[in-house]
Parts: sequence; C-alpha cells; structure tokens
Amino acid sequence: MKSIYKIGMISCLVWLISCDNLSDINIDPNNSITARPKEVLTSVQVYTAYVLDAQYNDLAFLWGQYWTWGAGVAISDYCRYAQNPKFGNLVWERSYSDALADIKFLKASGQKGYSGIAKVLEAFIYEYLVDHFGDIPYSSAIKGAISDGSVLAPAYDDDAAIYPQLVISLDDAIAELTNAAADPLVTVGSEDLMYGGDLSSWIKFANSLKLRILMRMSDVVDVSSQVQSTVAFGMFIETPDEIAEIPFSGDAGSESPMYALEESLIGLFYKAASTVTDVMDATNDPRKFIMYDEAENFPGEIKAAAQNQIPSEFTSVSADWSSPSAVAYGASVPTIFISNWETWFLRAEAALKFNTGGDASSAFSTAISDNFAYVGAPEADVFIQGLGFDGASAPDKINLIGVQKWISMNGLQEAEGWIEARRFDTPENPIFTGVTGIFQTPLLTALGDREFPVRWLYPESEQSLNPNAPPQSKLTTKVFWDR
Repeated sequence: MKSIYKIGMISCLVWLISCDNLSDINIDPNNSITARPKEVLTSVQVYTAYVLDAQYNDLAFLWGQYWTWGAGVAISDYCRYAQNPKFGNLVWERSYSDALADIKFLKASGQKGYSGIAKVLEAFIYEYLVDHFGDIPYSSAIKGAISDGSVLAPAYDDDAAIYPQLVISLDDAIAELTNAAADPLVTVGSEDLMYGGDLSSWIKFANSLKLRILMRMSDVVDVSSQVQSTVAFGMFIETPDEIAEIPFSGDAGSESPMYALEESLIGLFYKAASTVTDVMDATNDPRKFIMYDEAENFPGEIKAAAQNQIPSEFTSVSADWSSPSAVAYGASVPTIFISNWETWFLRAEAALKFNTGGDASSAFSTAISDNFAYVGAPEADVFIQGLGFDGASAPDKINLIGVQKWISMNGLQEAEGWIEARRFDTPENPIFTGVTGIFQTPLLTALGDREFPVRWLYPESEQSLNPNAPPQSKLTTKVFWDR
C-alpha cells in the first residue's frame, strides 16, 4: 500500500527546502492548463508534509521540550521563547498559496475520489493553522480569482467558529469517499503518497481526524453526542499499516523534510531534554534508550540537559550530551499526520469523558503498546502495568493519558505533542506548566518564570499586506480551546 516506488514522486521536497520564492519558477504547476488531479494531489501532500515537519515539528521539538539547544551555536530567539513574525511567513505561504490552492482545484475537479481526499487534507491544514495562530482566514480564503470575487485581503474568522466547520467538512469527505470507494470507475493510484489510492484508509484518516478535532475542543464546547457517534461509526486508524504518513527512502530527493531543512543549514545540534527524560526515568521507560543515543563521552548513558542549560555552560561540548536517535531524526524518518497510538489515546479519553462504550484501560494500553512496537522498545506490558492506570482515579487517568500521549509523540509527532500538552494543561490541573509541572522554565527566556508559548505570532507578510489582519498577538495568548 505504501510501496517505495512512490517515493520518487516527492523529490520536489528538496526544492521546497531550498526555494523560498515560487517566482523563481517559470511555470506555475497550480495554474498550468495541463495540470491533472493526480499531479495536484501529489503536490498537496508534499506541501502539507513540508509545513508539518519542516515548520511545525521543527519548532515544537523545542517548545514541546523534547530536545534542547546544543553546544557551539549561538542561542536563537525561539529557543528563548521569542519569535520573529517572519518565522510564520513560509507556513502561511505553503499552506494558503500552495496546498489550499491545490485543494481548491481538486475539490472542483468533479472527481470524487480526489475531492474527498482533498477535503480531509483541507481540514488537517486548517486545524493546525488554528492550533498555531488562532483566528485565521477561512470562509473568504482562497478566493482571489475573479470568479470568486477577487478577495485579495481575506477577513479573519473566529477560531471557535472554524472548528465546527471542519467537522462538517470531514463528514462531507467521509460521505464522498464512501461513494467513491463503491464506484469501480473511481481510481486513485500511486500519486497518493499516503495510501496509494486506498479510499477506505482515507475514511479512517478522516474519522480519526474528526475525533481529534472534537476532543480538542471538548473542554469548551459540548461535543458529547458528536464524540459518541464518531466512535460508534468506527473506521479508525488502528494498525501500523493504517498510519497517515508520508514515507521517505532517504535517498537524495526523498528525504524527511525536517532532516532536509536542518542539514541544509548546519546539521542537527540539538540534544536530549531532561524535561522528558526525567519523566521517563521516574517510570523506568525503556523508550528513552530508543529515542536518544548514548553520549559519546559517557558510553552507556543517556545524558540529557535542562532547557538552555548547554549554552549557559561554556565548557559544554557536544560529545557530553545525547543526540536524538535515528528513530527521531534522519533522512528516512516519515512525516506522520495521525498515528495509530494517537487514535487509541483519543479513544481512551473519549471513553472516560463521554461514556462511548469503549474500554478506556484497553485503549490506553493499546496506545502505549503500539508506540512501543513502532519505535522498537521492549517490555511494553511491564511498563503499562507499572503505570497503575486501572487503579487510578478518573482525574489521574486523564493525567496519565495526557503525559503518556506527550511522551509517545517524542521524535515522531512533535507538533501534536506540544499542542496536546497545552490542552491537557488546565488552570485546575496545570500538569505541564504549574509550579510542580513537567515543563521547565528555560535558563534563558524572554517570558517570565513558568510562562510558556501557546501559539505562534502572525506572519509579518499578513501584518504588512492584509489590511484585515488582526493586531499582532502575544505568544502567551491562548487559542479558543486552550483553557
């Protein structure tokens, strides 16, 4: 289903990494009169993978406190919890001008297989834009054509109003994909880098994404009936073969977006963060020895540093500290959109909060076991038993889900881990940001003690060119679902 011959189709990732200005290209493939849905679908997936891995994940591994700044490199603003508005320019361009513009083409193609897939990816892109920026252009976005009203300065929609629309769009996508899957004349093939045209897998992706969106807003919106019906529908990502991901061979032109970006600069110099390894040590978590390499100067040891500790110690050298392993960083590391362990964590939480009829304990155990299996860690059963989920109180079970979910995203889905840490951390239960919480205040920070970024700044390009853009936000201003 994910055979390696497809991988050659994504060689344009190298171009994405190295080219910030599409005007350098003479022919715009999005407007080519010869463009077909099959080529445009590949384009959408490549753009979305780039934004997810080389932009969102590439910052979240610091803000989610999985990795920390290494030795020999001047400390950056974003490591100190400061962000230049220019940082978001590329996310905005690749999301709106590229991926969402291509999606508009697919939705209008009249080919329901491509249209259904496009709607799933559209919901994914908008969800992450809201999660990182809050209010964004939605209802008037991608309407620059004369036939659409020549909207060159789209208005911003309230983020709380966008999320319910994404659920409706995913319902439409599921219906369209279901009809397409039953039609023998509808064919999508190897141009689909994620599932090779298997539309039933796209339905599972869509329903898993729908559950994610519903649970994301579940603390501020009554979604109980929707969650129950979503779980009752079934069709979730449950096995490794069903993970929504784009694989990479590691060959030139088929490299992980994060890897391609970092190696185009000075290479990976980040080190293991003691934020996560301290939690792992407290629970005897063997994944620590999978996600990080032994320190060169300390054979047999995983040496992790506090946030911004290494730049503060002038005698520190890179070989004193553990680096992310090949599981977490490398040319052939896939870009994961939604994993099977993530879906099982969602189902465990839904069973606890909304009485969906599932077994929360079984779903929780499956989530951890699946993550152990994916990274190759041993003795999942022993580890799960030691967590004591079955005997815990309901609030403690929620905490266990939140913390284990955050750990399971380490090196694999860093942006999702950072987002979910924000969600599980509440004023009544600040398990990550409280005085005794998991997150560390960096030794060098632009924010106050126990203050952490919860969003990105609006791109400079929007602030300069769109008169409808709202005033610049603060890194500490929460999006609607973040209590």
